[in-house]
Amino acid sequence: MSLFITPAELVGMNEQELRALYGRLLNDLRRNPQSRFLTSDVQISLRHVEQALACLAQRPRPPQGPRF
Repeated sequence: MSLFITPAELVGMNEQELRALYGRLLNDLRRNPQSRFLTSDVQISLRHVEQALACLAQRPRPPQGPRF
């Protein structure tokens, strides 16, 4: 898995995919806490995923029909 995720790689992902990626990055961070180089890349990637999730949350959702 690529440790450094750019915002361009996140375009087109839905919320579920972004949350799964966020979880994988957190696991990588927990697995390698001593590596300063890897940790900084993962933290930057986490920030990019957080920003993408925030953008998704701000988008208006399409209206839903009545539920039966």
